[in-house]
Amino acid sequence: MGYYEPQWSVEEQTMIDLMELKGFGVGADINREYTIIHLYDGSSLGTKFTADTEYEAIRKCFAYWEKNNG
Repeated sequence: MGYYEPQWSVEEQTMIDLMELKGFGVGADINREYTIIHLYDGSSLGTKFTADTEYEAIRKCFAYWEKNNG
């Protein structure tokens, strides 16, 4: 039930790469029970997206980023 390294799918890695190319930092806190994705734009403390799976958390983060910054 501890932290483990992400194993991103191609789709997940593409979403992360797009956000990072636009200057945003993406951090992950992945636990076997939940996933938290942090989106940092450099000027704030960041925004946190929580979900049961890595994919859901990344999709939430990407949808937010796309709506507000993409």
